[in-house]
Amino acid sequence: MSGIELRHLRCFVTLADIGNFGRAAKRLGMSQPAVSQLLKRLEDLLGQRLFDRTRSAVALTPAGALFLPQARRALAAVEEAMEEARRGFAGEVGRLRLGLSVPSLYNQVPALIRAFRARRPEVEVVIDSVPSGEQEGALLERRIDVGFSNFSTADPRLVQRLIGAEPMRVVLPRWHALAGAAAVPIGRLREERWILPPRAMAPEHVDEVDALCRAQGFTPRLAAECPNFPTVVGMVLADVGIALAPESFAGLAGPELVQVPIDGSAPLIRCYLTYRRDDETPVVRRFLELAETSA
Repeated sequence: MSGIELRHLRCFVTLADIGNFGRAAKRLGMSQPAVSQLLKRLEDLLGQRLFDRTRSAVALTPAGALFLPQARRALAAVEEAMEEARRGFAGEVGRLRLGLSVPSLYNQVPALIRAFRARRPEVEVVIDSVPSGEQEGALLERRIDVGFSNFSTADPRLVQRLIGAEPMRVVLPRWHALAGAAAVPIGRLREERWILPPRAMAPEHVDEVDALCRAQGFTPRLAAECPNFPTVVGMVLADVGIALAPESFAGLAGPELVQVPIDGSAPLIRCYLTYRRDDETPVVRRFLELAETSA
C-alpha cells in the first residue's frame, strides 16, 4: 500500500511484541509521542484501528492481529534482501565465469580455482573451455569474467597478469635417437621436422621457437600445424615430427613418449590471467585478490 514505510512496520511490530508505548519507544530509541504518531499514520493508511489502548497497555484489535504476521514477513523479507546484498557486496555470493585454454588446465590454475571455491562455497563458478585466441572477444563481449590463456594482449580495455611461465621440453617417441639424452641443445634439432601450433593461435610461442632456432643457425622445418596437444601426441607417435610441451603435460603423453629437457635457453609457455579493466564486480575482485596472494 502506498505510503507505508519500514519505520511504520517496525513501530507496529515492536509495540505488538511489548504491549506498552513507553517500553516500545525505549526499544526503538524514539519518544513516546513519535511512536504514537507513527502508529496513527499506519492506521490512517490502512483505514483500520490496530490497537485497543488503555492507560497501562495496548492490545491488538482483530485487524491488528490479522496484519501482524504480514508485517513480520515484510520486515523479514527486507532483512533477508539486505543480508543477501551485503554478502553480494562482499563477494560471498554470485556467479564467476572463467574461460580456460587447454594449456592453462595443467599448471597452477586448477589449484587457484579449488582454493577460491573452498573460500567462497556459495559462489557459482562456471568454467568454459575458451581457446587463447578467442578470450579477448569473450571478455569484451562479457561472456566470461576472467580468462586464463597463453596470449598476451595490448587492448587497453583489458588488464593482464603473467601468473606463470614454464620451460618447454622436446616431446619424442621412445624409439627416437635422442629419447635417452639427459638434455638436448636446440642445435641438435636442426634436422628434425617440427609440429607447432598455428602461428595465428600462438604467435608469441611460434616466434620464440623460431628465434631460438635461428640463433643456432637454422629455421625449424614445419611438418604440421596442430592446435591441441592430444592430436600432437598422435602425430609424434606416428613419426610426423617432434613437438614441444611443458613438463606439466607429461601425464598426457602416455608411456610411448618421453620429454627431454632443452639444454640452454628453452621456449616458455606462459599463462596469463586477463580481465576487464572496468569490472568492479565483488566476486571478480575477490578472485583477483586470491590470485594475487597465490602468485
